[in-house]
Amino acid sequence: MSKIIKFLLGSFAIVIVLMIIVFINWEYIFGDSRPIANAKAIYQLEFKDKDIAETSDVDNKILYVVPKGDLDTYIKMMRKSGYKLSEKDLEHNTLTFKKGNI
Repeated sequence: MSKIIKFLLGSFAIVIVLMIIVFINWEYIFGDSRPIANAKAIYQLEFKDKDIAETSDVDNKILYVVPKGDLDTYIKMMRKSGYKLSEKDLEHNTLTFKKGNI
């Protein structure tokens, strides 16, 4: 066999083995996130110059992605939806919103 054919078959076998390993360990590697949906959200932020991008996790909960340090856009969006910012903890990267008693 030619060296090129051996190289292509070896490369193909390695790719197949890596795909199987990723498929078996999908939840351990990616957790509850959807990597393709997150990549689309990052693409919207970086290349389409959006202020905020929407994505979802495996439970179809809507998540929002904003550039680091630019939380004002997200806070304004939540205010328009009727939520009030009750707590902002930058040390733990959490925001707590309230709407009525919830």
